[in-house]
Amino acid sequence: MKDIHREVKDGEIYIKGLEAFNLRAMVECGQAFRWETEGGKEYTGIVRGMVIKVRQEGDTLIFRTSGGHESISFWLDYFDIDRDYAGLERELVKDETVAPAVIFSSGNRIMRQDPWECMMSFIISANNSIPLIKRVIENLSRKYGRPIDFEGETYYSFPDSKTLAGVPVEGLSECRCGYRAKYLKRTAEIVADMGNGLESLRELNTESAREELMKFPGVGPKVANCILLFSLQKYDAFPVDIWIKRIMEHLFFEGRETPVNKIQKAAGQRFGSRAGFVQQYLFYYAREKWDEIRSKEPGKI
Repeated sequence: MKDIHREVKDGEIYIKGLEAFNLRAMVECGQAFRWETEGGKEYTGIVRGMVIKVRQEGDTLIFRTSGGHESISFWLDYFDIDRDYAGLERELVKDETVAPAVIFSSGNRIMRQDPWECMMSFIISANNSIPLIKRVIENLSRKYGRPIDFEGETYYSFPDSKTLAGVPVEGLSECRCGYRAKYLKRTAEIVADMGNGLESLRELNTESAREELMKFPGVGPKVANCILLFSLQKYDAFPVDIWIKRIMEHLFFEGRETPVNKIQKAAGQRFGSRAGFVQQYLFYYAREKWDEIRSKEPGKI
């Protein structure tokens, strides 16, 4: 793993020497929903009450943030900078079946999200498109979040559990949550009453943490696995959505319709503790290249 260098110049923070880092893939692949761009060069994100404006130039990440220079360590952690993804990818490409996906999706790191916001986001995501998910989250944030002024614009943090616990279901429904409003309300009430929020789930193994998550209203197996992977660093979790189902059936089940639990079992057996990383490479590859993939014989991508 190469040495990473930090530099502050003209009010911007430079993180130099990155390997296997693909900002576009990371923020556009559906693991987090509060990222926007104009033109695809610079991305604006709202994370844990801070705004960041970030772009990538080669092996360098360049950003400005409302958190100031003292938040640099937070952002390095959020983008999982210290993990050797280049080494991970060198190992994964030894599996010829998934190697094309790993190579195409290289640098699609798993961001380390806030478990509370991640949980609510994926409850909202059920049977919803990404644009609608983003709209509902933005509505909730504008109505109940804290304003953040940055570079002449006002943004809004995602509201905390105590705030949303105090909002009537009707108020949540006005944010276009639909039938999920009652799930969001009850989940907020439960989390608000937990001493350490969802952080205590980190201490559990993946299966136990999954069981606890599925006790929350609106959290089924897929949502639970997303929370485990994207915010609790349970990298053996393997969320299965329509894209993962398609590509896994194509690769490992001769293109046959296959139950989700069987797909997850196969992923666990083949990829073990790295299953979640493989999931991200496969997801991005399938979404971007599906027409090409399905034209090939089963087992090949």
